[in-house]
Order: sequence, then structure tokens, then C-alpha cells
Amino acid sequence: MTTVLITGANRGIGLEHVRQYAAAGADVVATCRDPAGAAELQAIAQAHPGKVRIEALLVNDAASVAALAERLKGVAVDVLINNAGTYGPIPLPEGMAHQTLSGMDYEIWADILATNVVSPFRITAALIDNVKASDAKTIVMMSSGLASIGTNVYGGSHAYRSSKAALNMLAKGLAVELKGDGVTVVAMAPGWTRTALGGPDAPYSVEESVAGQQKVIAGLGLDDTGRFLDLAGAEVAW
Repeated sequence: MTTVLITGANRGIGLEHVRQYAAAGADVVATCRDPAGAAELQAIAQAHPGKVRIEALLVNDAASVAALAERLKGVAVDVLINNAGTYGPIPLPEGMAHQTLSGMDYEIWADILATNVVSPFRITAALIDNVKASDAKTIVMMSSGLASIGTNVYGGSHAYRSSKAALNMLAKGLAVELKGDGVTVVAMAPGWTRTALGGPDAPYSVEESVAGQQKVIAGLGLDDTGRFLDLAGAEVAW
């Protein structure tokens, strides 16, 4: 049976990944900061008894990551989805004012880098033995189309863009290092999606985005490692 671990699983894309994977019969390890307060996540777990394991995780806290790894010792993780991340203050466009040339909030930028770059790396390092012990051996770094240098024609969102571009570099570097162990690592652009970040005008529903992502993930193999893909499996420009 496939086991999937999803960080940031209490809302948005992460929550929908839990919902769809559980409905498909996968075993899901869903992490979030406050399991007791994650009502929607708890409801999914109750609807799929024995399939959804909810774990507390503060992604920016080294001790919390280490404690999760200790609790998961011996658990093979087929697909690790490093989904937890932050844009910084929202809603948009008001939040974009914190990431401009004239108005950059450097404390916010530091927090974004810690959450979107350092934390996925730390979590991957802590759980790599779990991934190696599985059949699928797949790691997905949840990136963004805004990380693409080649398609950046608008500027702005400098803190978020730079953090996700750095995450892409980690995905590529880890793909090179782990290929010999049979581990596939990709960066995923989920598309402009109707979440708290994406807003109501985004073209994709959360359900559509996640369904597309899961189809792509299911088809990944070692030949795909190091790629930057969108929800349809198409290559995204670095």
C-alpha cells in the first residue's frame, strides 16, 4: 500500500492532497502545526478510519522535525510532499507591498526563506531513510510558477519568488545526489489555484490542481528526477 506524507496538510492544496489520497486508498501521514484545531483534516481522518495519521509538525522548528522523524522510524514513505510554505502576509494584492524594491520587509523575507527553503530541506534530510525504504521513493517539492526565472515578466513578489527558485535548486541538487539510491525528486508548480493565496479569480479549483498533480506524481520514475513540472506534467522553465 502506498504511503504518502504531506506537510502543511490542514488547508488548501495540502488538505486536498490528503482528501484525494485517502479516498484513493493510500495511507496518509498528514502534518500540521495544530492537529487539534485542524477540523477539516480531522473530519477526513474520521471518514477514512485507519488511513490518515495526523502528526504535529512545526516545520521551522528543528526539534519538532527531529521528533517527527523519531515517531516515524520504520515507516516507509513512498511519496514525501513538501507542501508547507508561505507567501508572507496575505491577502493579495495588499501583501505584495511587503516584497517590493521600495517596501521590502526583510524580517518577512527571512521568515519566507526559512519556511520555503530551509524547512523542506531539513524535513527531507530527517525523513530520507523513510523514503529510501519505500517502493516509490519519490520526493515532491511544492514550488510555484512564480519561481520560474524564464517566465518572470512582471517582477514583484521578490521574497516569495526567490524562495521558490531556491527550492527548485534544492530539488535539482537533491535529485543529482539521490539518483544513485533510486530516489526521484521533482519540483512541482501546482498552477494558479483558488486558495487563500491564489484568490477567487484563479483558473484552477483546488480539486483540479491536486487531481492533476497526483496523476503526474503517480507516473513519475527515475528518468524524471530533477525536473520542474506543472500539474499537467509539462516542463516549466527554470
